[in-house]
Amino acid sequence: MAKTEPAKWPTLRGYLACYMLYIGLIIPATIAVFLIWRSTILVVLAAFTASSGVNRLVYLVTLTLLGLGLFVFIMAAEPYLRRGLQRRQLLPHFGRLAIPLVIAGTLGLLLLALL
Repeated sequence: MAKTEPAKWPTLRGYLACYMLYIGLIIPATIAVFLIWRSTILVVLAAFTASSGVNRLVYLVTLTLLGLGLFVFIMAAEPYLRRGLQRRQLLPHFGRLAIPLVIAGTLGLLLLALL
């Protein structure tokens, strides 16, 4: 019988690809939350509410919730991408994370442009 070696998967190249995609999620997610949605929140508050002290509270609470959501998203994305790497499904796993992120950013830009 011939000896067979187990497949050397995931390799260093696979982990490098995994973490490059992970960084590729962190940067756009941060831009979407802290640049696009922050501006969108300010525009929505200005358009629909009168200037008052409550606006500051609504802005801070909303931005805090978005920041916490971003933190949870980023923390959950890393093991999800690693699991995709081990199952040889890295790109489909990345797509499942990136598509909602693109939709959220596009929605924020759309609201910003309409208001």
